[in-house]
Amino acid sequence: MVMWGFKKTGSFVTTLKDITVAKHFSYLDVAAVNSTWDRWELNTVFRSDRNKDVETGAIARILTVNRCIDPVSKSQTPKWFSNTALPWILGVSTESVNASRVFRELEAIEKRKEDICKHLFELLSDKEPQSMKSVFYDLSSTTFSGSKCVLMKWGHCKEGYRNHVVLAIVVNEAGLPFYWEVLPGGTADSKTITWLMSRLKERFKVGETTLVFDRGMVSEENLTLLEEEKIKYISAMDKNQIEHLSGLDFEKSDRLKRIREGGTKGIPKAKGTNYFLKLDKNTSYREIKIKGNRRYILCFNRQLFNDQRKARKQAVVDFGSFCKQLNNELLQAKNSRKKESTLKKFKRAILRNKLNGFVDVALNSVTTEIKNKEGKNKKIDTFQSTVQVNDKGFITAGKLDGFWMLVTNHVEKKEGRTTPNSFIVSAKQTINPYRDKVVIESSFRDIKSFIEVAPVYVWNEVHVKAHYTICVLAHLLKRTQTHDLHKNSGDSSADIVTHEKLYDELSDCMIDCIEVESAKLSVYNMTKPSAKQKDLLDRINMGELLKFDPSKTNGAAKLK
Repeated sequence: MVMWGFKKTGSFVTTLKDITVAKHFSYLDVAAVNSTWDRWELNTVFRSDRNKDVETGAIARILTVNRCIDPVSKSQTPKWFSNTALPWILGVSTESVNASRVFRELEAIEKRKEDICKHLFELLSDKEPQSMKSVFYDLSSTTFSGSKCVLMKWGHCKEGYRNHVVLAIVVNEAGLPFYWEVLPGGTADSKTITWLMSRLKERFKVGETTLVFDRGMVSEENLTLLEEEKIKYISAMDKNQIEHLSGLDFEKSDRLKRIREGGTKGIPKAKGTNYFLKLDKNTSYREIKIKGNRRYILCFNRQLFNDQRKARKQAVVDFGSFCKQLNNELLQAKNSRKKESTLKKFKRAILRNKLNGFVDVALNSVTTEIKNKEGKNKKIDTFQSTVQVNDKGFITAGKLDGFWMLVTNHVEKKEGRTTPNSFIVSAKQTINPYRDKVVIESSFRDIKSFIEVAPVYVWNEVHVKAHYTICVLAHLLKRTQTHDLHKNSGDSSADIVTHEKLYDELSDCMIDCIEVESAKLSVYNMTKPSAKQKDLLDRINMGELLKFDPSKTNGAAKLK
């Protein structure tokens, strides 16, 4: 028998059979989100309270990390927390985080909302001033499955007629949010600009920041309000206002016909300052006029033209399929049909698909025979439809395809210059920010899908608002990491450019609880990180996370 001597304290003899991994605790994905919270210095917003064994900021942090990684209900958050390395990282015991504490802290979190917004605004203005030159504002609805929240109202929203509340959000050019609010369901888009100004006008650097918003919020009252407050804005007019404001005859003008023809062949070259100027390969524009403090710019986009023309053609095809299906149903009718009520079905479909004006149907009487319950033949008077498309009407319906009009109060011209193209803020500088409003639309898609605003598990008004605050903060953190991924391409992880894939890749690196049965011993260690995980951490500037040693932290309690 060979005897081995051990000089190292704590050494002992065991076998592989006695060594088991008893439990895993989520680490690297959770730690990456947690570090991004620190990067935004969010804990400085929450005041310290010596009477609390767990600070409000810690609960807000836990809820936000959960929203990014694995959204669960507030009551289930403590269980999720206990299965992560956050107790070690934050020095918060698992026993201290329970459902009642989470719900109690929601009110305290929401009380800090305005301070959070102010903090983010000032941080962005200081560190990324260029990104605050244009800010984007929009609203979206979130539906509820219950009926207890006082903010929730029944009415029309993007999901149809549902119980819903409205989320208003403001983001910078990079899509990073710095102000938001939850408004009662049914709040009209056009009614919220006044609300926004009352909260933001003191924070905006008047004359330096431009507010960009969608056409749904444009009204005479809103534009006048912004002008009175000297807030610069960019928005778009409704399509039905284009002809009136431009003074152009889109149906008869040969020049505009050439522009439309260019929708498929390319934009024709500009001919004089009163014609369209080329902005890029797809877009041309024309300065229309200045009316008071407002400047109008008519734009044409070739891709938009093609998309709208294609969509209209497809709508005609889809309507034909609808008529074919309804014709089959009419031939199988059990009872005779009335012409008026039958025609209404087709007319409603025409309106629903926006085909009125160039599509119609003709109904032809048809008599069929069926067998009744007694087995006898029964004559049924029904109808068959024929789709009628007016080609000239089709062209007229598409006379504004590809066109859109901006309105802005950037009307100042260079000193001593009076030509249409002598504005201090050029047409390109006006058009591009509005086209870039896709960043806020992306924000809403992300908040409503990945971060999962719905389902909402809280009903108290303050709790609902706090829920949205957590959701927006989660969006802030994940978008920050997405920017880092795009900024730094990496080597082995170049294929990962979204936060979803980032978290998925990092999730395999955990804290493992290793038990040695023969020694009645439990130790904790980190899963060996892969080369790809190391590369990802370098890209998001978090290589220090691999130095985490669970045996040397000052956590308040061991994980269970």
